[in-house]
Amino acid sequence: MAKISFEQRVERRNRLIGLLRSEEHWKTSELREHLGISQRTLMRELAELRTAGYPIESDRGRGGGIRLNGRWGIDRLHLNHQEVIELILALAIMESLQSPILTGNLKAIRQKLFQAFPQEQRRTVSNIRKRILIGDNASANVVSLYATPVPRISKEIAESFLRQHCLEIEYQSEAGDQTLRVIEPQYILLNWPVWYIIAWDHLRMSSRVFRIDRIKKTRAVGGAFRLRPQHLFKDIFAPYFQAI
Repeated sequence: MAKISFEQRVERRNRLIGLLRSEEHWKTSELREHLGISQRTLMRELAELRTAGYPIESDRGRGGGIRLNGRWGIDRLHLNHQEVIELILALAIMESLQSPILTGNLKAIRQKLFQAFPQEQRRTVSNIRKRILIGDNASANVVSLYATPVPRISKEIAESFLRQHCLEIEYQSEAGDQTLRVIEPQYILLNWPVWYIIAWDHLRMSSRVFRIDRIKKTRAVGGAFRLRPQHLFKDIFAPYFQAI
């Protein structure tokens, strides 16, 4: 089995704690499936959590399970940069939908959430936030032609965007023409529910907008990119979008 990094192990342990808190009891087979680990690794993780003071209890016999004592309170929340961004983005999307119920304080909640994190993490998250833009809802005509992107492709696009790594894409235009090109995902835009990438296109050597559901294939090609001057892209999005 491949070794995992310290950060990956911490993340896995936090996921395990979250799972234990989310249900009254779990079978070990269910926990293994959720975490993608072996029985031996799961038992080791549970033993180390007990040593750390977590009141984890086990039921003996057929049908027994694993549970975290219900009186155990929540400890400090640990989120990585991507998780923080996803949470802030979810709140921003809800705000943009202008629901009349239970959304009046979302902007204040976003700002409080952002300020709750350490300064170094705030700086990193702030730089990413400036590159995620939200506008009005897409028109009925655009929505009628929209297809939900393939999850694997969406994940590779997100990783390329966050890590600032070049990405090779196979893109299909509105007319149906397909081209292969390498892009630098500089900004991500949302006209709910349609997502776009504003990128520097190596094929055209210019800024271009790509609708994510029209990206048919992706391949990480390596090579980090720097953010290009904003004026190269601002005319594309400035009249329509605001950063989260």
